[in-house]
Amino acid sequence: MPVLPLHSPGVDGRCSCRAGARCSSPGKHPRLRKGLHGASRHPEVVRRWWSLWPYANIGLATGTVLDVCDIDTNDGLHQILDLLKVIRLSGPLIRTGRGWHLWYASAGLPSRIAILPGVDWRGRGGFVVAPPSLHVSGIRYRFRQPWDTAHLPACPPALSLLVAPQPPAVPEAAPIADVSRYGQAALTGEVERVLRAPRPVILDGRRISGGGRNATLNRAAFRLGQLAERTGMTEATARRALTQAALRAGLGRAEVHRTFASGWHAGLRSPRRQGTPGP
Repeated sequence: MPVLPLHSPGVDGRCSCRAGARCSSPGKHPRLRKGLHGASRHPEVVRRWWSLWPYANIGLATGTVLDVCDIDTNDGLHQILDLLKVIRLSGPLIRTGRGWHLWYASAGLPSRIAILPGVDWRGRGGFVVAPPSLHVSGIRYRFRQPWDTAHLPACPPALSLLVAPQPPAVPEAAPIADVSRYGQAALTGEVERVLRAPRPVILDGRRISGGGRNATLNRAAFRLGQLAERTGMTEATARRALTQAALRAGLGRAEVHRTFASGWHAGLRSPRRQGTPGP
């Protein structure tokens, strides 16, 4: 597994980083300048790191060999047990400073924050703290069940769907009298883009990917506004279709209303003429 050295908390809770007592994530962020991208599988590199920082916490990059279900609360643990329909979890189980880590073979899933209340997923672009690292509470991470890296369990389908739900099928829209065939195809395409827009990824309280749902909705409304004059598409038609898609993608209704209006009216001011490519 790709390994990286992390900062460590002192007996007074101060992080070994420059922020010290002001650090918002003591003992849980990389010491390397390249951060997560500096993680290595080479034993000589890892030995050199720990000769420099013998008390460094241990980070494991996820999304390669390993994916991790990160549970911070008792309620979160109960929800996972209910989801998986089990009384006891199987596979590698790690007790963290305040919760549990469940290890699974990497399934190519993205990192996701709050897949359930108190539950995050560490996949592509993420990392976890590994035993026997020290938590700021003074508790060490430790294995609670036997495990074998050669036989990490596959992510259960119910959990996989929770992390990366399949985009809902876009029903074939019935013909709309006031929209041309070209406009209807454009409307369907923009609805699909909004439904598939990436969600933001946040690790340890830090946003590492901004997602793109709001920007995707704005561009979709802009493109349809550009076509309104040519296709006869009305604002009500475009608003209804994009609002439904944006709400299903997880945006709030007030945010959807503002974003659609901004994009639509900007598109009306820049109509697309015959033969003019879209943005």
